[in-house]
Amino acid sequence: MAQPAHAAAASEVKHERLAWRTWVPWAIVVLAAVIALVAALNVWVKRQALSTDNWTNASSQLLEDDQIRSALSIYLVNQLYANVNVSQELQQQLPPAVKPLAPQIALGLQQVAIRATDTLLARPRIQQLWRNANRRAHQLLIALLDGKHNVLQSTNGNVVLNLQPILQELEKATGLGSRLEGKLPPDAGKITILEGNQLEAARKSVKVIRVLSYFLFFLVIALYALAMYLSRDRRKILLGAGVSILLVGLLVLVVRRFAGNYLVDQLTSNPNAKSAVSATWAIATELLRNIGENAIVYGIVVIFAAWIAGPSRPATWCRRVSAPTIRDHPIVLYGAVTLILVIVLLAGPTDAQRVYPLLFLFALAYVGTEWLRRQTIREFPAEPAPQQLPAA
Repeated sequence: MAQPAHAAAASEVKHERLAWRTWVPWAIVVLAAVIALVAALNVWVKRQALSTDNWTNASSQLLEDDQIRSALSIYLVNQLYANVNVSQELQQQLPPAVKPLAPQIALGLQQVAIRATDTLLARPRIQQLWRNANRRAHQLLIALLDGKHNVLQSTNGNVVLNLQPILQELEKATGLGSRLEGKLPPDAGKITILEGNQLEAARKSVKVIRVLSYFLFFLVIALYALAMYLSRDRRKILLGAGVSILLVGLLVLVVRRFAGNYLVDQLTSNPNAKSAVSATWAIATELLRNIGENAIVYGIVVIFAAWIAGPSRPATWCRRVSAPTIRDHPIVLYGAVTLILVIVLLAGPTDAQRVYPLLFLFALAYVGTEWLRRQTIREFPAEPAPQQLPAA
């Protein structure tokens, strides 16, 4: 009777030692999901704020938006009226009987100038000037952040978005060009993006973002792999990983939505300006939206992979039906997977910042496909050919 009791005690101790393998993998999955959310936000900052091409493309979309273009028109015209006494200029040109009406005429001309500027900004040539100004400003910003010196001597060490070429076109379009010539100050139409005293903090932040962008991605993958290695039920952990990735994608979209609403309320209380700020946020966070949507797609794919490998009747039926094709014509399976991956690759920009992580995920997809193929072959092996009776 002592032997069975001893065996039961040993079994209980072994069970206690292995109990951690039940909850630790799930804790790792939760940790990986939290880091994945941080990684998603970090990747957005890197690909949006630190990529000149993406920055320029986004800025081009800004000027194509009616609300933003209207706000910029008001800014440019205000620059003219803030630096030049238009009313006084009109008094010098008007007949004596009409001179007292110069302030009212100047105010009316300001509204006309705003509408004319909005029309002007819609022209392709002006939009190209806007695009060039944004590209130049961003190139100077990245040059400074990369440690290049003496590139901003003409702006006192500040990164400036120079809209003077557009302002000069506005002068011509409004008929004030000759009258305003030489009267606008040198800094008119120049928007400071980054001041020189903020440069060191910006450099440190950029270094951290660049280092973390790839590190966090591979850390998330490593944590999911570790959770599957430690778990006694790897399929459930794979299912949990897919659900967590799906939730991260949804959370990114929620953060984008509510952070945008908060930002708009904080930046302005003017109802007319809120629409422009909201449109700016939507365009600036378009890549963040893509990241959230991609995470949702990846999560669904992982969930499907965990389900198709599971013991449910529909999943088992799918494996049984596809077993002959998978066993005898694996090229069909890998061709279908490759087609899906190519569609994912072409669904977004193909810059190196996106391609390299995707290639790593594609490698994992092929590994998972091979694992599922072998499982299916083990479950449903080829039936042996019927033996033929020897001829009499």
